[in-house]
Amino acid sequence: MPTDVIMPQMGESIFEGTITKWLKKPGDKVQRDEPLFEISTDKVDAEIPAPASGVLKEIVVGEGNTVQVNTIVGTISADGESSAPAKSTAQSAAPSAAPAQQKKEAAPAPPPASSAPMSWSTCVSTMWAAARTALMMARAGEEP
Repeated sequence: MPTDVIMPQMGESIFEGTITKWLKKPGDKVQRDEPLFEISTDKVDAEIPAPASGVLKEIVVGEGNTVQVNTIVGTISADGESSAPAKSTAQSAAPSAAPAQQKKEAAPAPPPASSAPMSWSTCVSTMWAAARTALMMARAGEEP
């Protein structure tokens, strides 16, 4: 069963984030907790780890796009599943990405099929990435 990759909430007052860089491409193998993409918010920049091991099947939200937290930004297929990469909708629809983004913001996204909270390991990985970023910023003399 494919695993959805979601935009994490990096703090209580953060409601959206911008994908600045995908570190993997559709069809690439990924390991759980391996850096998958980079995000930027108004308070923090961070690398986001993969929520599961498998093959990056699809990138739903391309680089430079800003989305609400808990938005599905990609899909990872489990090892052994059909690993043929789906056509990246973010890359193929680049010229029409802005109108599609406006439509997504206009209508609230339906709740996920499973209303289960984020897994413990994903939560820990996300918080670890945020803490590591804050430490690096502090060492560089920047405000987190």
